[in-house]
Amino acid sequence: MTGYKLTLEQKEAIQGQFYNENCFFNCVQDINNDWFLFLSDSDKEVLVNTTFDYLLNLNESTFVPPILENPFA
Repeated sequence: MTGYKLTLEQKEAIQGQFYNENCFFNCVQDINNDWFLFLSDSDKEVLVNTTFDYLLNLNESTFVPPILENPFA
């Protein structure tokens, strides 16, 4: 899976920010502690010509999900 790789500063600037009436940014951390943003095609269309359109120019990278330990094991 690929997503937009963010710096910590970029993540902090957008996390929880609404980019339309009903949707907000929710960044996720990968196994390497890197932050990622995933956007659908419709999300990308909404961001064009907004203060957040710079996100569409960020590098896309491979997201490797973290390995969660089973607390019930």
